[in-house]
Amino acid sequence: MKKKLLFVAIILILLAGILYYISLPDYLVFNSMSFSNGANRDTELQVIVYQYWNTDEVVAEIEAEHNQINGTPTTLTINLYHSKWSFHNGYEPFYTTTINYD
Repeated sequence: MKKKLLFVAIILILLAGILYYISLPDYLVFNSMSFSNGANRDTELQVIVYQYWNTDEVVAEIEAEHNQINGTPTTLTINLYHSKWSFHNGYEPFYTTTINYD
């Protein structure tokens, strides 16, 4: 009886974890810094990525959303992190891209 109850509890915990992971967004922009001097506006985004596949598509999605909301900057740098913890503890982003708009 105890083995069945333990098995059911483990299955329920695993199912709850899977459902939580599925409900997470693909990414979360948690920090944005914009620097401007005259005609130039440089923007840097710190982004947590929860689902690591299709990184190029995620970057394109972040770029499109940022430019739609804030307008197109001169330079857009996107830094992707595994977690906010890794950013706050000084770890380098696992992926960085800089997009120049002329």
